[in-house]
Amino acid sequence: MNLPSVSSFSKISWFPFSDEPVLRSLWYLGRLCDPCFLFPDQGPDGKWHLFAHTWVGLEHFTSENGISWEPRKMIEMRGHSPFVFYQDGVWYLLYEKHDSSLPALRKGHVRRRDFEKISSSRFELRSSTDLILFSEPKIILDSKDVPFASYRLDKPRISRPQLFKTDEGYSLYFGASHTVLEDSRQKASTYFALATADTLEGPYILANEGKPLLKPDANDKYRNMACGSIKVVQASDGFAAFECAMRWDKKKGKTTSILLQLESSDGISWKTSFRAEILPTPERGWASRYVVSCDARYKSDEQCWYCYYSANEKKGFFPVRESIGLLLGKDPSLRKVFI
Repeated sequence: MNLPSVSSFSKISWFPFSDEPVLRSLWYLGRLCDPCFLFPDQGPDGKWHLFAHTWVGLEHFTSENGISWEPRKMIEMRGHSPFVFYQDGVWYLLYEKHDSSLPALRKGHVRRRDFEKISSSRFELRSSTDLILFSEPKIILDSKDVPFASYRLDKPRISRPQLFKTDEGYSLYFGASHTVLEDSRQKASTYFALATADTLEGPYILANEGKPLLKPDANDKYRNMACGSIKVVQASDGFAAFECAMRWDKKKGKTTSILLQLESSDGISWKTSFRAEILPTPERGWASRYVVSCDARYKSDEQCWYCYYSANEKKGFFPVRESIGLLLGKDPSLRKVFI
């Protein structure tokens, strides 16, 4: 696969596929979050695959066209923020697992030793050769090993893992800690961090001298509340990323989000692209509260970028509802004008 250059990302013209989501939250599950998807040629069966989570756990969807999606199965109870990594004929499902799994019960009482075995927030890895049956999970990083994951929290938290193969080994990007926005109670990843390993299953060691790669900055017009979700994409000469940054909007007098473009030559030092803004929070509609997360991939046969993103809305006293929409990206120079 020919990777694009970092500079080419700033030339992409983004536009929504529809004013409505392509995958609404299920009627019995109000929030569908953190999508990760595969094109037909990236899966085992010629279908589109999409993974996301609800408060119950990881959900798997399939599609014939990338627009109409059907639920396939629940993969992991209490799993969050899925990411799919492919290597040597095997798909690896990476996700966050909370420490809030229910402990076993015996005659109506919690068995103390089982309760003590429950780990804190951690990343688990499962493998599959068909995206149907998955191996037993293996823990590859625990939040207790990330010092800043407990910033302003009672328990440490890591989230939204992403895995990449590099010349030196493996790079694991992730969010750490979380900020609760006071005006809405929306949670967002506070920091953006990196850990590296020589082998796929680790052990993973924090990079950047054990410090976050990005953190909130009160003087930043985009990231003054929290980093939020950051999705990394490999380029031929570095990395690009799509950040759902959380900020305080002085004009509106409330917190909002914005989908930004970042870039890096080494995967360590990140800066905002000169054409940063991709999608501000819409004024109305299903995505009018926050744009929360996304996943972007390039479809070479269409010369088009697909970016599935999750966003939410709040109507009156009804619970927050989060669904998944689609942005398409094209290089305007590829369009031909006939006179």
